[in-house]
Amino acid sequence: MQQKRKLIVILIDGMSADYFETQAQRLPYLSGLARSGTLVRRMSCPVPGTSLPGRTSMITGKPSQEHGIFGNHIFDGTNFRAARPDDVLAPTIARRAREAGLKVACIGHAMVDPDDTDIYEAPWWLRDFMEGCRFVKVLNPDWVSRLLVPRGRDGHLVTMPVSNGGIAEDEPGLQHLLGMACDQQIMRDVADLACSDTPPDLILTEIEMPDVIQHYFGYESEASHWSLAMADFLVGELHQRLERAGRLDEYVIAVASDHGHSPIETAIFTDIALPGVLCEPEGATLHVVVQNEAHRDKITSRLKEFGAEYIGNDHVPAAVRSSIAAYAAPHRHSFEISRSRNDGGSPLGRPRYISSHGLCPGTPADDRFAIFYGAGICQR
Repeated sequence: MQQKRKLIVILIDGMSADYFETQAQRLPYLSGLARSGTLVRRMSCPVPGTSLPGRTSMITGKPSQEHGIFGNHIFDGTNFRAARPDDVLAPTIARRAREAGLKVACIGHAMVDPDDTDIYEAPWWLRDFMEGCRFVKVLNPDWVSRLLVPRGRDGHLVTMPVSNGGIAEDEPGLQHLLGMACDQQIMRDVADLACSDTPPDLILTEIEMPDVIQHYFGYESEASHWSLAMADFLVGELHQRLERAGRLDEYVIAVASDHGHSPIETAIFTDIALPGVLCEPEGATLHVVVQNEAHRDKITSRLKEFGAEYIGNDHVPAAVRSSIAAYAAPHRHSFEISRSRNDGGSPLGRPRYISSHGLCPGTPADDRFAIFYGAGICQR
């Protein structure tokens, strides 16, 4: 009788299919898993190619219009707000596993409902995202002391022993280093659970910082190479922990990314280009609330002046589809809020994020990859 194996699902935020293909020499552990298992070299991402739609598609197997998370922020009929796990319209792998009587752990994976788990540890960046008005995945020092409220129905508690060390909000480099430490602690918690006396049947986790570093330092910059190599190391460290504990044959490891990345040279400032219009940037995609077809045509005409293209709204859930129009920025452009940098009032300017995603649907730079490794997994 074939042994029933457990599953560890690891999301690496923002590692593109292009990067994995061209920079494999920088990723020895992932490359080794790919050679020994099954590699899916290229997959398109959901629309838009941003973090929460990608994560939710991974854990539901559904596109954005079916699982409901059509952006990092979604329109609730009145305003755009941060998407939450309770907004997911389709059953997740966590829910299905628990319904099947399996033990489920979420260790830092966003969009998993805590009620669908036995052990839950929130993503270290999630609190600011949920309570803030903008989606900025950096560590706010005010929240460091209360990063997580972990729980375990079987009494298992996981902790995040980090300190802000007096880091100020204007010291993003130090915040990024602390974020890397949080990623490392998350993955060590995963290893501790998988090697424990009562290991879960399903563990869902993520490595967050490669996306953040690429946003701020650029695609294929030295800092980005380092952050992606660190993600590779964390996967390798988990593999080695399982091997030393004699648990490697008990688990299948699935590694995937949620979207790609591409260099950005110019930002289209939506608050200046579309004054008074309710809209939400999603990298190189823009969601606009439209009143009717005439209003949509007016918005389309205005954004066409900056090279933006109307891409429809098929990815939006039916309940709000008629209210949303989506646009894709031209090559090497993204949509942003102007903030204080754009004193001249120009609708175009230097981007805050010099690499981004959410590109025009079908753009190869936004493609992602997946690896499946473990006993019983075909080598191909």
